[in-house]
Amino acid sequence: MWHCPLCKLPISLHTTPIRCENNHTFDKAKSGYVNLLPVQFKKSKLPGDDKAMVRARREFHQLNAYKPLKDKLVTLVEKVLNETAANEEASKNAIKVYDAGCGEGSYLDAMVQGLSASGLKVEGAGSDIAKIAVELAAKAYKQAQFVVASSFDLPLSGNSQDVMIQVFAPGSNEEYVRALKNNGLLVTVDPAPEHLFELKQQVYDNPRQHEIDNQERDGLTRVCNECFSFPIHFESEEHALALIKMTPFYWKLPNGKIDEIVETLKSVTADFHIQLWQKTPQ
Repeated sequence: MWHCPLCKLPISLHTTPIRCENNHTFDKAKSGYVNLLPVQFKKSKLPGDDKAMVRARREFHQLNAYKPLKDKLVTLVEKVLNETAANEEASKNAIKVYDAGCGEGSYLDAMVQGLSASGLKVEGAGSDIAKIAVELAAKAYKQAQFVVASSFDLPLSGNSQDVMIQVFAPGSNEEYVRALKNNGLLVTVDPAPEHLFELKQQVYDNPRQHEIDNQERDGLTRVCNECFSFPIHFESEEHALALIKMTPFYWKLPNGKIDEIVETLKSVTADFHIQLWQKTPQ
């Protein structure tokens, strides 16, 4: 399912060394991930989120505050798989689930574990441009394969994935369509209007709601379009701080303001715009 990021020829991540027919070679780190982002493709020395932001997200997800979202995504994907021919193939072959912009791996793991619990055979893989995120994911979720790569140039063979995930991450619709099998699913998650609005009220004098993007996608048919929300009640100041550290606000606000918010913020609304898209058979 993998191809060389330089010449697009097939590669296997299970060989040593990892090499395509044009002798482009790639190393596997001790933690198990593979760097498929050639240095000449980097726009900075350390692209993507930095170590502090990635670790903040890991800390927050370990508190399971977004578990309702993860469970909802699994339920929606399982429902569509059961209604389409994609599941007929899955009875013989493993469903390939790929997270483009996987961060520290929590959403991919939730999808793999959730679909597996329903009796499906699942293989998970993911990529992120931030090496520190991929390293954390590879260490935590050893049953999946993680690589360092850009979501705008995925190191995937065409028509190779059954399900692709894009949660709060930029990406290329063209690449998703190329990598998905016919009738394959793309899952996108973005902030809905009320997402963390209580926190924004603490930060801004005139906070604005998020806007819903209902644009169509070329090569894909939308099969699900809904907003999903739930409250998060903070059990401690540490719980509130974990969420704030996962947002850009933490890195922009002075310490005194952050301490004030942590002391007064007792709950927030988690509000998500979830869409499922199915690849039009070609």
